[in-house]
Amino acid sequence: MRVLLNNTKLQDRTLWYDGDSTLKSDKVLQFVQLGNDTEGLFVDQLTDDIKQFNKLVSTKDQIKIKEQVRDLDTEWNIPQEYKDLDLVDYLIDKLYASEIDKFTIDFDNRAQRIATELQLYKELNLENVLRTIIYIINTLDSKKVVWGVGRGSSVSSYILYLIGVHDVDSVLYELDVKDFLRI
Repeated sequence: MRVLLNNTKLQDRTLWYDGDSTLKSDKVLQFVQLGNDTEGLFVDQLTDDIKQFNKLVSTKDQIKIKEQVRDLDTEWNIPQEYKDLDLVDYLIDKLYASEIDKFTIDFDNRAQRIATELQLYKELNLENVLRTIIYIINTLDSKKVVWGVGRGSSVSSYILYLIGVHDVDSVLYELDVKDFLRI
């Protein structure tokens, strides 16, 4: 089963998590006239104007209706040890290294939160994204590079907190990871 992320609806377009945009049909020609590239550009419906435009351009430049979400390409150039990283072991080790008392219901709740979030990341095919983030954070840390404490909806992910992306304990503040993953 594949779960699709919600899209971000703006005034004149919808942004898809795979990088594509869907413009309202009455705005697309205006968008093209401004010199914007049509790659990854879709419309909500094919109007006569768009059909006429498509007759004038090559097949690759034609504007279409978005019918499916592309899978994310997550084969990035990271060390093999991170590609092979067992996320469950890594995150449980991080939880054990935290200052949470191991013999409390709070610890058990956090372990369950890790399992729940990991399942969501897996359903969304984002496990390699997590591995890459771990590699980046570990590299920044080893080079003593300072990065931000996190902002926006990413702070609702407990996994990202454990990895070190941000400094907001989403379990403590009862934040819902679905706000971040938009499902």
